[in-house]
Amino acid sequence: MARKPHFSKNILSFFVLSVLFLQTVVFAAENDFTSKTYLKYFQDPTDKNFAPLYEYVELESRNLHKGQVSLYLSGWLGHDFNALQYDKRTRDELTYAMVRFSPYTDRRLLLTAGRQFVFEGVASEQLDGIAARWELTPSAGFSLFGGAPVETEFDSRGGDAVSGGRMFFRIQNKGEIGLSVLDEVNDGKRFREEGGVDLWLLPVKKVEVKGQSSYNNITEGWREHSYTLRVFAAERLTLSGLFAQSRYDDAFSVRTLSAFSPEFIGIGERLTKQGGGVDYRATDNLSGVADYVHYDYRLMGDADYYGARVSYTVSGIMTGLSLHRMDGAVDKLRYIETRVYAATDLEDWRLSLDAINLNYDSAFNNVKNAYSLNGTVRYKINDSLTSGFSVDYARTPDFVHNTTALLNLVYGYKSGR
Repeated sequence: MARKPHFSKNILSFFVLSVLFLQTVVFAAENDFTSKTYLKYFQDPTDKNFAPLYEYVELESRNLHKGQVSLYLSGWLGHDFNALQYDKRTRDELTYAMVRFSPYTDRRLLLTAGRQFVFEGVASEQLDGIAARWELTPSAGFSLFGGAPVETEFDSRGGDAVSGGRMFFRIQNKGEIGLSVLDEVNDGKRFREEGGVDLWLLPVKKVEVKGQSSYNNITEGWREHSYTLRVFAAERLTLSGLFAQSRYDDAFSVRTLSAFSPEFIGIGERLTKQGGGVDYRATDNLSGVADYVHYDYRLMGDADYYGARVSYTVSGIMTGLSLHRMDGAVDKLRYIETRVYAATDLEDWRLSLDAINLNYDSAFNNVKNAYSLNGTVRYKINDSLTSGFSVDYARTPDFVHNTTALLNLVYGYKSGR
């Protein structure tokens, strides 16, 4: 069963925490406050018009108690002015509210408590709990975390728990290797059991290898292998290669987002990607990339994606053009992709335009040409306040037409620096 977004019942807890947070600000060496307001307009495939308003607030207070303690608070509020997106017109969520403590100035031991995000190897989680990261030596260390997962609201949070950790080993100036595990129960039952290895290596000068592999212990299959290779052949020339493999039944046997599930992207599907590219920076203003990727789908067959991209900056205007061919065994994997974009800064203004077109060999869902257009204008009112407006229009096999307009206002305040 898919997990639903977690919406708190009201924003009282956020304001209470805000008051407590602000009481500590005067004792902090550094304080940041950011407010982001977004007014959005878009249509769905049934031509319903949506006009939600979102307000995001972030508060950070660092270097309390002789630099050992820092506080972080973030939350958002959403209100639908027109058609409802969910079952409530007003929604809110406490994104994170955590305190971090380190007894050392180099933060080799870091303890975090509260609502937080954890990114440790196979784990990419939002939880209410505690986490610790300790660098025992410059060459080795570990991290541990545990608590209640936030987005488990489809039944209740009773009997839900998530825990895990990562050990890492470093080779000075040569790389790092990590081993990680994740265990989650829902209603007291096995929900996710994952393990993995991640690495970053410099085996020889000017050669870099990065990647990770993860294993699903419940389905007893590998979820993913993903590795990249970069060779810095010359000052302005970089060669790259990639290898990735995913078994969808193992990777998405359970899901926290309904869009990622075997039912949605194909039960029994497996994908292997192999390819590479050449990146040449002719001058500081001119660069080009040629790339190729071979897709091997178990159900949809093979596909080859290849082409080139050129970027050029002239008179303060950054421009780009790319042309790629996707040549696959099924209609939705047979098209020519073209992209043109440009951006420039004019004093306090930032202007950008981006256009992408997919020309299918045969009409897919009655669409021969799929495209998306984006135009964005940003204006810096002063050092603390920036406004922006963007419009997206798209026609795809999934949406006959899709228009999105976004008006935003960002306010930021910093003190104690």
